[in-house]
Amino acid sequence: MSEANNTPTTNRGVTRTNEELPLRFLIDWCQVTVKDFDVQTICTELLNIPFELMREDERTGIKGYHASYCYDDIRILESSGKNADNGVQLLMSGGGCRNYEVFLEANNETWFDFLARALEYGSNIPRIDLAIDDRKTYFKIPTLKRMAKKGYTVGNLKIGSGNDSFALKDGENKGETLNLGTKSSKIHMAFYEKDLEQAGKFNLDEPLPKWNRYEIRFRQEKAVALAKELIKTRRVDQVAFEILNNEVRFVTSPKNGTDTNKRRWDVWQPWAWFMKDVNKLKLSIEPAEKSFEQLFSWMFKSNGPMLWVIRELDRLCGTQQLKWIIDNANVTEKHYKMVESYKKQIERLELYKTRLESELKNELEDYE
Repeated sequence: MSEANNTPTTNRGVTRTNEELPLRFLIDWCQVTVKDFDVQTICTELLNIPFELMREDERTGIKGYHASYCYDDIRILESSGKNADNGVQLLMSGGGCRNYEVFLEANNETWFDFLARALEYGSNIPRIDLAIDDRKTYFKIPTLKRMAKKGYTVGNLKIGSGNDSFALKDGENKGETLNLGTKSSKIHMAFYEKDLEQAGKFNLDEPLPKWNRYEIRFRQEKAVALAKELIKTRRVDQVAFEILNNEVRFVTSPKNGTDTNKRRWDVWQPWAWFMKDVNKLKLSIEPAEKSFEQLFSWMFKSNGPMLWVIRELDRLCGTQQLKWIIDNANVTEKHYKMVESYKKQIERLELYKTRLESELKNELEDYE
């Protein structure tokens, strides 16, 4: 698809289903340092996760912190020894952010609520990553790399670098990346071909649908400032647009070639289309799919005692409040899918059981 000659279709609001969205905006890394609070308080009050759901984290820690507790990739790390005053590190990678969105959704909260709570606890925020998933692929990463090398960019970021991956057996392209800013910068961007990265990561033979990922990584005071701005405005579109517009934009040289001031050059048309649709972004959540076992554990740990109270009150008062709650529950498509998934799991187990019984019967008959 030619980047400059294909105008994106209109009406790309984030009210559509995920499959129809050309752009999605996610928090893809969140790292918070908390002092003066113990692990259990951080878990139950800051994260709003029942501590009973956490388990010991046997993975390696990070500099100055050792692994303590975790729920999948939601990790809590503690400091000790000469670093004991450093407090507790809450670390959520991309997978951890998806894990946490399960709890945000269950608690009817948003990332804005969590970030506000974190700042209320006097937390420091060493790092936040924002990710824009581009399923339209407004441009090709190799094209951006060539333009950056030729100097067709304007903004605050001064250093660029690029790399590519390929298969050793035949040189097949496994994805290209454009880095803007250094990795130690307070703001660093990485634009890469997510479809090829995922295909390589999971060793897939079939190509995935086109998918670019644009990550903006904020560190130290820039991360804190970002959190405050998101909490204040609750306008991800506005924040993302301002950051991108200030840090980098791709331009084209004038036809007459006389104007040397690149800030007056026209914005490259695909970049203009992309930035127009960035103005429609909202903060998406893509919670990791919760299994029936996880849901049952959550219900047992968090809501079991209250369900017992309602049942006992129904028994004492002759009411049917528990039945009313179930009958009027806000059941969505994902809950129906969970039932279907568990039903299929039971059917598979029954088929497996039948097959084993049949094989055992045949072996007994042969033996006789």
